[in-house]
Amino acid sequence: MIWLRLLSLTSWRSSKRRSLSVRKLSLTNVKEQGWTLYDEYVDDGISGVSFDRPGVQRMLDDAKNGKINLIICKDMSRFGRNYIQVGQYVDYIFPSYNIRFIALNDNIDTANADSASMDMLPIMNIFNEWHAANTSKKLKAVIASGAKAGKYKTPNPSYGYLKGDDEFCTPVVDPYAADVVRRIFEMRAKGMSLLQICGVLNEEKILLPSDYRCQRTGQVNKTTNDHLWGIGNVKCILNNEMYLGHLCQLKTTTVSYKNHKVIRKGKEDWVIIENNHEPIISQELWDKVREYEKSVSRGKMTKSRVTVPLSGLMYCQDCGNKMRVHSGAGGNKMLTGYTCGLHSRCGKGCCSSHYIREYIMEEIVLNDIKAMIDLTIDEDAAKQIFLAKRSGMHDTQSAEDSKRIAYVKDRLTELDRMIVKVYEDNVNGKVPDEVCKTLLEKYQAEKTSLQAEQAELEKRMETAMQDEQDVEEFIRRLKKYAGAEALTREMCLDLIEYVTVDEYVKDRTKPRKIHVYYKFLDEGLKDKRNALVQ
Repeated sequence: MIWLRLLSLTSWRSSKRRSLSVRKLSLTNVKEQGWTLYDEYVDDGISGVSFDRPGVQRMLDDAKNGKINLIICKDMSRFGRNYIQVGQYVDYIFPSYNIRFIALNDNIDTANADSASMDMLPIMNIFNEWHAANTSKKLKAVIASGAKAGKYKTPNPSYGYLKGDDEFCTPVVDPYAADVVRRIFEMRAKGMSLLQICGVLNEEKILLPSDYRCQRTGQVNKTTNDHLWGIGNVKCILNNEMYLGHLCQLKTTTVSYKNHKVIRKGKEDWVIIENNHEPIISQELWDKVREYEKSVSRGKMTKSRVTVPLSGLMYCQDCGNKMRVHSGAGGNKMLTGYTCGLHSRCGKGCCSSHYIREYIMEEIVLNDIKAMIDLTIDEDAAKQIFLAKRSGMHDTQSAEDSKRIAYVKDRLTELDRMIVKVYEDNVNGKVPDEVCKTLLEKYQAEKTSLQAEQAELEKRMETAMQDEQDVEEFIRRLKKYAGAEALTREMCLDLIEYVTVDEYVKDRTKPRKIHVYYKFLDEGLKDKRNALVQ
């Protein structure tokens, strides 16, 4: 008995119409030829470049199982547009299973191998693939052009937004989802871990972004099983610049029109249109989250599910390992303390305990912060103290540099004028060649030296300006905590870079060294912490 396999693979634009026309033609021929129709395999809306299509795979399985011995399709492009794979199937795989292959419009019939159409088959396959490659290139160009024009053509807008009704589909804030986004950023800025944030969202039964979208559109979410927030969901939101009001598109690409593996582009290759739509979060909140992401602290929760203020910020002065929190017996906070992480893991042979009680440590740090807050009563005086602490550069030095830069600029202008004058006098015969050469060398040497000095002075002035801006930001943050009576996690993350603790000694008459390094004031000391850890 002869079996018939009818295959119709078409482009997405008119797939149904083409499938029906081939089907009518083929079913008529089935009876005339005395064949038996086994099945019809259709892949509407799927590119012929890939052979990983449900219909094709089902057909190939049936072919390998001996259920069919004849395959008919409208033309070669309907079977596939990958000339290597099409050739492999037609020339090797189908013959090995005794399967005859017919492409009606192309006059291809493997039972007639000597025909002119069969001789042209490799060329046809190459042109079919070229058409797919050319179409892919044009589509990419259209998509890129739309992105650069600010058209937001994604099928699923970012959580927190809806697609607008205007020509550009400008994102519109979705009040409910936007509130969730703000809460996630605020929780992260306060020092909550990604896992803690997930716990809060799941406890309050807040719908996943995909669940929320499906609920709003009346669909069923088939992409997830547990319907719970995970670290990946939260991280995706925290890294999305859409919430700043910037439209960021073309962030990914594929290997090629054949290989659809997704590759994430570098940010320099994104298409970004700033201030395109209404933001959900402020730049300040975004920067605060980024600052926390870079922080040395990755605080851990205690057994009572609490993250203590200094968790992850304390280091052993001697070995550079982080200090660990050990809860007191029976949950007694007065007995909770920090010990060297290396000592906890490997014993006293590697490092001493450096033990210090939690409440004592917090009291020391809080008092130091309060002392700095008191300094800000006279903001100008505090500014000078903090500038001296940060860089050692006083206003007198800055003023001297400003005067020197002004002098150097004037002198460079004068030297340019003098060089031109020497040239003119030499041309007019007023200055001999030898004298001209000597003067030019002298002026040029001075000019080169002054240009190098100018670059160094300007760099130093830029540093001084950055120092001043950082100190002003530090003072602003200090004032926010004026009147605070307890050390909080948010306060520590806002103000403290890290803390080092000296070795514990039983002799209480000897002072114990505890160093608190502050953000914006001790930025240059990060290398010291890195050296400790190494």
